Amino acid sequence: MIEKSKQLTLSQRIKIEEMLNQRHRKFEIANELDKSQSTIAREINKHKKLKPHNPLKNDNLYNCKYFINCKKCTGKCRIFQPIPCKDRDRNIGVCNNCDKLKSCNLDKYFYKAEDAQKSYEYTLKDSRQGVNLNTSELIELAHIICPLVKKGQSIYTILNNHPEIKLCEKTIYNYIEMGLFKDWDVTNLTLKRKVRRKVSKKKLKKRKEPENYEGRTYADYLDYKILNPNVPTTEMDTVYNNQSGPYIQTFIFENTSFMIGILHKDKTADSMSKALNKLQDKLSDEEFKKLFSLLLTDRGTEFGKPQLFEINIETGEIRSKIFYCDPQQSSQKPHVENNHNFVREILPSGQDWHDLIQDKVDLMFSHINSVPRESLGNKTPYEIFTFIYGKKLADKLNIQKIEKDEVTTTPRLF
Repeated sequence: MIEKSKQLTLSQRIKIEEMLNQRHRKFEIANELDKSQSTIAREINKHKKLKPHNPLKNDNLYNCKYFINCKKCTGKCRIFQPIPCKDRDRNIGVCNNCDKLKSCNLDKYFYKAEDAQKSYEYTLKDSRQGVNLNTSELIELAHIICPLVKKGQSIYTILNNHPEIKLCEKTIYNYIEMGLFKDWDVTNLTLKRKVRRKVSKKKLKKRKEPENYEGRTYADYLDYKILNPNVPTTEMDTVYNNQSGPYIQTFIFENTSFMIGILHKDKTADSMSKALNKLQDKLSDEEFKKLFSLLLTDRGTEFGKPQLFEINIETGEIRSKIFYCDPQQSSQKPHVENNHNFVREILPSGQDWHDLIQDKVDLMFSHINSVPRESLGNKTPYEIFTFIYGKKLADKLNIQKIEKDEVTTTPRLF
């Protein structure tokens, strides 16, 4: 019977090393030790030691499988992937006693039983010690983390911007929950709120289908994307605190997560479409086409006249293609909806916006666009946008780069 709960012993680890040296595969080792194959795979992956390749033997300095296509690899690209080795990665897991060691130019991994045992014993001991910090280390950590938490930055963002912190995200949250940072006024209550939307129990009436949505439904949008996969989508929406205004018309460019906002006094189709007119005047034809040629929005009344958005009334020029999500289906434009959470953290619900001006809106989105995203490979939307379109275009949209430790996503920004 396969044992799944007991920890591996030193003698078992020595047996693993011996069988790896004989180039036995993971399932063969599992059968020999009467363990599950996943246990053996985790043991090898957790304790294997990296021996980097010698760059002098290979023109591929960074050992990326896309290097041949780019030829300008920095080793920090978000699509970076090491060149795979089928025998190592899938079958054996390490390079112990491989007959191609001398000629191989890839990174190499080796499993040593004694090193694995020492690592296991240290982890076992360390996990039972409680807080693995002395007083000076705690103070140093607090001076980095606490001011940034008060600015509204998440623990993920802080750790991404400060690689010198060698602790994981969960450990930092545990330390905060244990009250280690209360002397610096940081507790669980200081952390960013996790927004949860309750599912309404009310039955929603199906909205009557207006004739002018024909050919512009979400199904039509999906068909359009199949025929035009290279045309990037820009999601458009409106966010506000009071029905009487003011209102912020938001645009997010899906391919970069870069977001901008336009302040309005009126929530009408005329007002919202005039914002596109101003953007078209500010940008070159090529720049406008790259950013606003395909719009996806909801069926709010402020977007209810598609011709105003698709055609520049002053020139008669067709400039954009607009599509509408299905009724009560905000999940069909998830990027702009999720990014509104940042807006709500800086401009909380119930706050009076009548003193809000466009310069403040631009400043707010400059900070929002300077927050690293896990979905972007720990890059910020500003970095991705300027990489693709250039800094000059970001400047035209009045969005500036905010230094990592200056990013603020709380009402303190204003």
